[in-house]
Amino acid sequence: MRRRSFGRVGIVGLGLVGSSLGLALRKHGVCKEVFGFDTDPEARDIALQAGAVEQTYEALNHLGAADILVLAVPPPAVVPCLVEADVFARDGCIVTDTVSVKAGIVSWTKTYPLRFRPRFVGGHPMAGRANSGPSHATADLFDGATWVLTPTADTDNAALQTVKGLVESIGSKPLLLSPEEHDRHAAVLSHLPHVLASTLMRMSAMLTHPQMAGPSWADLTRVAASSPELWQSIIASNRDEVVSTLYDLEYYLREMRDFIQAHDDQKVLELLSESKRLKDEASR
Repeated sequence: MRRRSFGRVGIVGLGLVGSSLGLALRKHGVCKEVFGFDTDPEARDIALQAGAVEQTYEALNHLGAADILVLAVPPPAVVPCLVEADVFARDGCIVTDTVSVKAGIVSWTKTYPLRFRPRFVGGHPMAGRANSGPSHATADLFDGATWVLTPTADTDNAALQTVKGLVESIGSKPLLLSPEEHDRHAAVLSHLPHVLASTLMRMSAMLTHPQMAGPSWADLTRVAASSPELWQSIIASNRDEVVSTLYDLEYYLREMRDFIQAHDDQKVLELLSESKRLKDEASR
């Protein structure tokens, strides 16, 4: 079967995700060309030397060559990039992103008269590493990962199918959700773990022998090594949902605390057993 080609792909933001996407696209040979944009000259050099992209640029005025444009930038940079893309992208260009918050971006696109609005397909790959930057990029970052797409009623179906095909071509599993559904799920499954890891690390600072930490501690706090600036911007972009999940967490922690304090060991066992059952089901 002849492999599908997605033409020329431009990637804005050559950090971990953007560079890994370039490596994956080139590894699978599904594009005519992959080129990248980044304001950081070091990131451009690393991505180019690693083979993530074939050409790099600092400014977006070279966007006209892209058939598909992927915005792999932090949340605060998405809107400015969309505005510039509207100026420089060619007619017919499909635009998607990798940002972990969706509702605010989609809401903005409905108010700004983007030429390519019907061809904008929100996206978020559920993959990453604690270490950021292009030097940590790998072609297999998205293998088997869920890649959420958030089309709206205004989204052109052909554009959606193209982005869906692109995601599948590098081994990811597309999942279609509304922007609001995505943000609710991301708050619990992605953003809350970072808040918890940060909190646990701060608690460990009160201990005199933190070297007692074992594998379970390492598992729970791994993402505390992530970029503070990036995660502050992500949490701020999904503020309402993150606050809501923190209230939910407060309820569940209080419930566990009360059962432990009351010597209700049977209830504690039931809660632990329920969690194990849920984890076993999720792992199947």
